[in-house]
Amino acid sequence: YLRRSIPVLIIIFLLVLAAARLLSLFTWRDDIERDARTMLALAADSLAANAAIDTSEMAPEHRARMLIEEAMRRAGSEDERVLAITDEQFEVLASSPNGQKLVGRSLEDVLTGGQPLFLFGARAGVMNVEIGGEQWLASLVHVAGQDGAAVALTSRDSLFADWRRSVSMNVSLFALTAGILMVILYAYFSQAARAQAADRIYMEAHQRIDMAMVRGKCGLWDWDMVRG
Repeated sequence: YLRRSIPVLIIIFLLVLAAARLLSLFTWRDDIERDARTMLALAADSLAANAAIDTSEMAPEHRARMLIEEAMRRAGSEDERVLAITDEQFEVLASSPNGQKLVGRSLEDVLTGGQPLFLFGARAGVMNVEIGGEQWLASLVHVAGQDGAAVALTSRDSLFADWRRSVSMNVSLFALTAGILMVILYAYFSQAARAQAADRIYMEAHQRIDMAMVRGKCGLWDWDMVRG
C-alpha cells in the first residue's frame, strides 16, 4: 500500500507546492499594485501642493518645469513614474524626462478611460487608463487656487516587470522539480518491476526443480566430505 501511494503523495506534494507559491506570487502582485497606487496619489498630491504655493511670475511652462525638476530630485533618479503639470485645458506644460512625448498634448486626447480624473481630480483616486494601447495607472489632482492639474502616471508593464520575471523563474523551477520527481518515480517503479520480475523467475525455477525431484523421487542432501 505504501508503494502504491507514492505517486499520489508526490502529486499531492507538487499541488501543495504550486498552490503555496501561486498564492505568494499573487499576494506580492497585489502588494506591488497597492503600493504603486499609494505612491502615485502621494506624488500627484505633493506636486499639486507645491504648484499651489508657487507664486513666481515666470512663464507657466518654465514654472512647471522647475516644479517637475524639484519633484524628480526628491524622488530620485530611479523613479520610473511620469510626473506632469497641465494647464486648465489639461494640456501638458512640462513633464519628467520619461514623459516628454506628452508635452504639448492634451491628456483628454491621450488618456483613454480617464474622464473621472478630469471631472473629480483626487476624488476619483488612482485609475486604470490606456495610453497608446498600453495599460497605465494614473492619478490627477487639481491645483488649488489655479487653473491646471498635477498628474502622476506609471506603466503597468514596467511596474510588474520584476514580478513577471519572478513568475517565469518560479514556473521554470517548478517544472524542473516536477520533472526530477517524475524521473525518480519512474526509476523507482522500474527498479521495483525488475525486482518483482527477478523474484517471479526465481520462484518459477524453484517450483520446476521441486516438481522434478518429486516426480523423479529424488532429493537433495548435504554431504560432509570430511566425515563421510
